[in-house]
Amino acid sequence: MMSQTNSDSLHIIDIYHRLVAHFGPLHGPQATSPWWPIVSDNPQLEMVIGAVLVQQTRWETVEAAVMRMHAAGLLDLAALAEAEAGQLAALIYPCAFYRQKASGLIALARAIQERYGDLATMLSRPTVTLRAELLQLPRIGPETADVILLYAGQHPLFVVDAYTRRIFARVAPERLAWERVSYAQVQQAIAGELPADPVLLADFHAQLNELAVRYCLVRPRCDGPPARRVYSRQPGRNSFLDRHDGCPLRAVCKWYRDRDGI
Repeated sequence: MMSQTNSDSLHIIDIYHRLVAHFGPLHGPQATSPWWPIVSDNPQLEMVIGAVLVQQTRWETVEAAVMRMHAAGLLDLAALAEAEAGQLAALIYPCAFYRQKASGLIALARAIQERYGDLATMLSRPTVTLRAELLQLPRIGPETADVILLYAGQHPLFVVDAYTRRIFARVAPERLAWERVSYAQVQQAIAGELPADPVLLADFHAQLNELAVRYCLVRPRCDGPPARRVYSRQPGRNSFLDRHDGCPLRAVCKWYRDRDGI
């Protein structure tokens, strides 16, 4: 058990282990219910699409949009490249910026076909090279590129999102100005202490997201119970919602300890 009160002595891998002890494995072969729900026989493309759609959008909205795309036969690279932007926009509404995302997804599918031939070929390219190439494609920024690389391509990159910044700003505020520094600085500060294992990195990202949705909200629910937001409707995803033991990071959270004068 950790008892550190100084965030400088807090090991990032220990944060991960605390989260796994609470939520169980969420991603990888040990997960009982895969954290990223897949509805088609084309998981890599689903992950690329999901990575684009989730920008400034709740996952439950994205999940419903992906289901509609699947029903329309658009979880296929060739079909997506030939899709009509208005039709796709209607399918992915109400995702944020749905019209721009529809045009962007079509352009992205066409670019993948023209440059690489297929998605698997693209994802097999070297990590550094592919990341630079992804950042030149429509609707792809650093976070989206790393989600694609990590989840769809199993490249060992840690994904930084707003949830990551919020949690570490509360748990380890003395280490870094987490919510103000660059994406690359946050990524290096966390990944530099972790093994280059894509399964662990993907699971850690999933754990942090689950924590932020359940406990470490903008208005935290440190002492529980967890927020009952329907984050995903896949079977088993919400099995821990009846727990009342509070946030699994309370004991090492400087924000919580300062609030309670511990």
